[in-house]
Amino acid sequence: MHTDYLTIKYLNMKIIFISFCIAISLRGLGQNVSDELTKPTYLPSELIDGRFFLNMPTITNDTIVGFCDTGGGYTAIYYKTLQKLKLETKIIDVEIKGEKTNFIFAKDLFDNKQIPYPTIGNYYKADINYPFFEIPDTSERMDLFSKCVPHDVFLGQFFFINKAWTFDYKSGKLFVNTPISTNAKDENTQPIGFKKDREGNKRFGHPSMKIVVDGETIDVLFDTGATLLLGENSKTEFGNKKATGGSFIARSIFDIWHKQHPDWRVIEKGESTGADIIEVPQVKVGNLTAGPVWFAKRPDEAWSKGMIGSMDKVVKGAIGGSFLQYFKVSIDYNSELIKFEH
Repeated sequence: MHTDYLTIKYLNMKIIFISFCIAISLRGLGQNVSDELTKPTYLPSELIDGRFFLNMPTITNDTIVGFCDTGGGYTAIYYKTLQKLKLETKIIDVEIKGEKTNFIFAKDLFDNKQIPYPTIGNYYKADINYPFFEIPDTSERMDLFSKCVPHDVFLGQFFFINKAWTFDYKSGKLFVNTPISTNAKDENTQPIGFKKDREGNKRFGHPSMKIVVDGETIDVLFDTGATLLLGENSKTEFGNKKATGGSFIARSIFDIWHKQHPDWRVIEKGESTGADIIEVPQVKVGNLTAGPVWFAKRPDEAWSKGMIGSMDKVVKGAIGGSFLQYFKVSIDYNSELIKFEH
């Protein structure tokens, strides 16, 4: 989002910081009964400007909107949302390793068995033993993002981990419980990588995958929440939108593309943060090619010193709605596979 990747994808919503202090293990995870479902399940959702938003019925008979961000750090509900639902009395605060955390149990927010509860890690289990939503402190940056991308709940990596999903950008539909067989022999199905502990358990849920641009294979984060915060210079191109689904690329690669392909369109300061964006004519996965695709420039350090904290390798960017819009995408966190279909 910002030129520092919105402080490394919202500081990975505290999860990145915590990871430097203590290893997170996902064994013994709290599960929702919905995990027992085996049939593909459609989830009420909307595809808006290249990003999915989940409509979540609450125990107060309201509906709140969850922003689906596989590249996000935590799973959170905003205090203003709890005020709107009159659920402030359900807020619990604990101190974990000297750091205060406010949260609400997922069961106190919704009990729709088709919508899974977030996963919890052993880091929290001594203090929080049931799936929960964190309540983040307000900040100027998050306020800006919330205004550009209206939502009530942030659904990050630990909402999606350990399940199988289909993001059908062609029909605008979102499904859960759509596994991919480990025996799949499909050129358009590729393995995804995760940061793991010595026993092979996932520590984080940020998937790495590969794309090909101009004949070069590039490792990227699968990031359904990647968002371009649009500035004055890109208003005409994007129809006066404040934000849209995008993709990101490291500055070093952005500069090579721009030098080798001066005909590729560049909008200087295309984002409100001052970041340049470039239109890549074609991007390839497997034997499928689609485009054009807009990428925003991000510092190399955002990947090599930031996102590496929650990923299995140093990636060079994130692939989001500006590319995913052309596909039906299935991702299985258990078989560690992702499949693209036109």
